[in-house]
Amino acid sequence: MSDKRPTVRQRRVDLEAREAERREAVVQELEAIASGEATDVIQWDAMGQVTLTPSDELPARAKRSVKKVKVTPNQFGNVIEVEMHDKLSALRLLAKHRGLLEPDANSSKPSMIGINITGPKASIVEVDGDGESK
Repeated sequence: MSDKRPTVRQRRVDLEAREAERREAVVQELEAIASGEATDVIQWDAMGQVTLTPSDELPARAKRSVKKVKVTPNQFGNVIEVEMHDKLSALRLLAKHRGLLEPDANSSKPSMIGINITGPKASIVEVDGDGESK
């Protein structure tokens, strides 16, 4: 009777492959958030009329980058609020992941710059009772 269970080595390889897939999924999500634009979701004309793009017509990146859509009816029509995920945070995480925030190892620039500031020299002036200097 042969045992067909995977070996420890095979399990590690499988775990590493799944971990790589998860990392790639996170990177794709961050890229979608970072590239999302408000005009993917809303449009407005010269008169200021705002319309929402129907959800079935949204690009995939817009579906991922939209955090919240709120439509509130009032006496003048609908108030439309669209909140997107934070683009700068996504860009910062992507830059960190890709090593763009790390200092260049080949750079010959100093990592610290010393700055010495000296103010003007103080001088003492004596004034007599009439307000004139001696």
